[in-house]
Amino acid sequence: VNFDTVLDVLDVISIVNAIVSQVEIENSDINEDGSTDVIDVVALVAIILDGGARAMDADSATMTIANNSLRLSANGYIGGVQMTLLHSNGFELNLTDNAMVSEYKTTGTSTMLVVVAPEEELIFTANQSFEVVDMIVANSEVEIDVNTVSEFGLTAAYPNPFNPSTTVSLNVPSADFVSVKVYNL
Repeated sequence: VNFDTVLDVLDVISIVNAIVSQVEIENSDINEDGSTDVIDVVALVAIILDGGARAMDADSATMTIANNSLRLSANGYIGGVQMTLLHSNGFELNLTDNAMVSEYKTTGTSTMLVVVAPEEELIFTANQSFEVVDMIVANSEVEIDVNTVSEFGLTAAYPNPFNPSTTVSLNVPSADFVSVKVYNL
């Protein structure tokens, strides 16, 4: 990517900087899908590390937004995260350092961020509220589905009326102790 004839972390950093700066650079579309994004970074990391898919790749993730922070939990390995955020002026971001590469750029009321191989669930904290308007989360090969939890939620019981068993889903914005009580009226 940087024309030094060697594939290494300098190429990864070049692509990440191009993504957050929203500029195109030559030879950065590693998977040849027509766009440069975090999936290309993940593919390049796999080439550099001489490996393909991991045995424990995530196939889904859950994004939790609470207290001006964003956490991403998954059922396996996350190779990279790319997000575009909208926010007010004066937005400040504290991006995780526990990743292979983490970088962001704010322009006006928009911030683009890329985190490669995060090692913890906390992706960033901010000084004010924000909206995630675009997101790509990838395992070691492909983009995966992401569910969002930003507030308390309780789904309707199914099937209803109750059979011998029923299903109810409870969503909470942060990991905490929760008490659920069911009453037979």
